[in-house]
Amino acid sequence: MIYLSITQIDAYTGVICTAEPMRTGPSYPKVKGFVFVWADQSNWPIATTSEGAHTKAPLFYGTCDNDADTSVTGVVAIYTAEEYQSLKTAEYQARKPYPSWIGNEETMSWSAPVSYPNDDNSYTWDETIVNWVEINA
Repeated sequence: MIYLSITQIDAYTGVICTAEPMRTGPSYPKVKGFVFVWADQSNWPIATTSEGAHTKAPLFYGTCDNDADTSVTGVVAIYTAEEYQSLKTAEYQARKPYPSWIGNEETMSWSAPVSYPNDDNSYTWDETIVNWVEINA
């Protein structure tokens, strides 16, 4: 198994998203056996140039087959298992919305330590009291 990061390419031309706008829609490089695991969402949204190209590549991390061609346009980097896990842990921690929230690194998700109230009202999280506070309309 190879650990890697990829970025978007134009669906028709195959040009990387930082070189020019993806006018025919975004696509991912064809990498044999690529399995998406997580993305660098803590860095989103990513700015674009006035023409519409990304100013930096959004990264999508995962694994692929050992015999996959990783020299194709859109493959950004190859990692050791340790490097990959370190990057995943850093991204996971960057997404933590509040110090009190509890997470699951496997699913890259966080949840409040107190369940969201089950009624028709709207609430916001208040970290100072570690609880949900009703939003008054």
